[in-house]
Amino acid sequence: MKILLVHPGDSVEVGPWTETRWDWVVDLGWSGHDTYLRQGRKLGCRVVSIYDLLDPELHRHRVRDLLAVGLDQLVDSESVDWWDAFSSYVYDRLEQLLQLAALAEQIPEHARIFATSSHYALLALPQLLSGKLGNYKINVLSEGTRREPGLYSRLHRHWKTASTLRPSQLAEIAFDKWDTDFSLRRHFASSPKKSPSPVILLPSAYVNVSRSQVAYARMLPHLHFLLVTTRHSGCLPGLPQNVEHRSLASYATRLRISTSEEAASLRAKWLAMNRGLFESNSVLRLANQLHWLDRFERLLMPAMRVRDAWREVLIREPVVAVLSADENNLYTRLPIWLAKSRKLPTVFCDHGALNMSATVRRTLSDSYIVRGEMAKDYYVTLGGPSADRIVVGSPAGAHNPLPSQNDSSQSLTGQTNKDWIVFYSEPYELFSGRTQALYSELLPELCRLAQRTNRKVIVKLHPFENLGERRELVGRVVPSEQHALIEVREGPMHPELFARAWCSFTMESSVAVESTMHGVPCFLCGWFDASWYSYSEQYAKFSAGYLLDSPGKIRTVPELMELLHITEETKHKLESPINSEQLEAVLSGQ
Repeated sequence: MKILLVHPGDSVEVGPWTETRWDWVVDLGWSGHDTYLRQGRKLGCRVVSIYDLLDPELHRHRVRDLLAVGLDQLVDSESVDWWDAFSSYVYDRLEQLLQLAALAEQIPEHARIFATSSHYALLALPQLLSGKLGNYKINVLSEGTRREPGLYSRLHRHWKTASTLRPSQLAEIAFDKWDTDFSLRRHFASSPKKSPSPVILLPSAYVNVSRSQVAYARMLPHLHFLLVTTRHSGCLPGLPQNVEHRSLASYATRLRISTSEEAASLRAKWLAMNRGLFESNSVLRLANQLHWLDRFERLLMPAMRVRDAWREVLIREPVVAVLSADENNLYTRLPIWLAKSRKLPTVFCDHGALNMSATVRRTLSDSYIVRGEMAKDYYVTLGGPSADRIVVGSPAGAHNPLPSQNDSSQSLTGQTNKDWIVFYSEPYELFSGRTQALYSELLPELCRLAQRTNRKVIVKLHPFENLGERRELVGRVVPSEQHALIEVREGPMHPELFARAWCSFTMESSVAVESTMHGVPCFLCGWFDASWYSYSEQYAKFSAGYLLDSPGKIRTVPELMELLHITEETKHKLESPINSEQLEAVLSGQ
């Protein structure tokens, strides 16, 4: 049996490998099911994505078990578990090994394996197949085509990326890379005065996190909140009077001798784990052999200095509770540990619709505020926080339309000209997704729909997407006669996107819930969704989106629109406002 592994940067249909007859082609990236069916017919064999080999429920259990292997082994004096902290940095690599393990299970004995280009799978897969195949070598068909780019190419790529960013963004990236422990920034941050009254700590690294936390803080004007951000992009303009903002850098101190000694002790324990615990787990043993866990020792000291900065916050400020909207980020996860070790109430309020990490990682906070029954059902069903730790309640007025930024005198609330079809794009390439495949399947169909209904297609980009690159891609995949029907937009979410939308499209973004809450029917590109997170299925289960199993189903949207009705009951299950008395009781630990 001849098996071809296709690098995410290569094409299944273009390359010298297309001249060979294959028995099975496995895409190490992911694309739409329709694309694989078409490619299979062309190549005369089965074509699948490595993501399609995963059973979502089984994979969740495997990820959860893997992340639990090292728990309670590297606990410091503040009760911080550093394996739990570090695992978020190598989580994606560990998941890749689990994907390869799933592939190895389906490769028969005596198979001959080839790859279009060099890939990490070529190092890991032979070891996962040990004892199954006589020859562990994987033949690379285009050796040398993916050499490390030269100095000029690297400089050009970095300059191209930098040209799309503002100076403030470039400065922040530089600080994140070279001043992770605030050893430099602390010299430029003035020491803050102690808050005069008890405060609820709001730790944040991103503006969306800050926005979610502050939305709850607005509901309790008689209480005081302290928003402490690890980076400038966590700042939020127009804070209410009961919220004060500080930078974590202003609490950073010089390196303590006790911290150095503690770091040395943890490194010794880490080495012992490498020799013992990790060796007994095949995935972690392989990750070690590939040097994917080497980052721990480089990360530990800077992260412990950040821990010390958060400890200074709790020492200097009269913190009585912590309200976090991001447990995934190490830097905003640290204050939850510190608060728990001091017996302070810890409360989590997610800044998105659903959070897969809460179903596979240890949940730290005492209580979890979710926006509606949909999120509660997701966590309880998939193994997240237990029902008795979950409180249903979104912040009051979460989806009140904002005034137009272009015309402050005119509200968009009464907009009746539903002349847009909005597609919310995402940076699929970050997870080996083939964006061109989705665009080529989706956008021409949306343009035909727009032409039939006398509307326009708006492609709304994610902040991580580049406007110029996406416009170029749209120009390639959309026929020239349709170009006038489509517009690519970047920037923050604007109320006009909901006010003028006839319907919206996305894959598994939480914008499906936002659209529904604004009365805009949302269609989910289920044929392209390779994720095991099950977000789309959960949205559809609670009528926050309608799953389409092929791009051809877009042609039935006008008929579906006649059948889809967004009711108040639907909205209530997605988001049920919490009242101020309930919120205050949760924050007080009651």
